[in-house]
Amino acid sequence: MEDGYETFAIMWCDRTIAVSHQANWLNSGHWHIELRCDERLPLSTTGYRSIFVSETRFADEGEIKNFVTELLNKAAQSKDWLAYLEDSKQLKLF
Repeated sequence: MEDGYETFAIMWCDRTIAVSHQANWLNSGHWHIELRCDERLPLSTTGYRSIFVSETRFADEGEIKNFVTELLNKAAQSKDWLAYLEDSKQLKLF
């Protein structure tokens, strides 16, 4: 645990994502969740995303994993993400 954050990793669509989280971030009553990945994600072109959740809704790490997975799955249905996946299948000459 670093700076009050707990971290675990998940696999999503062949991408390893580090998930850091902290309840009651800065005594705000909000959860702070950070996603870090070496590859692009449907939530972020850089692989990093900071998320604030205004509820104290997570009882354990499993609920956070489910929340993040659902968020990624929903974002993966966007036209931009689907176009990125299709484009990444193509060989680039230049």
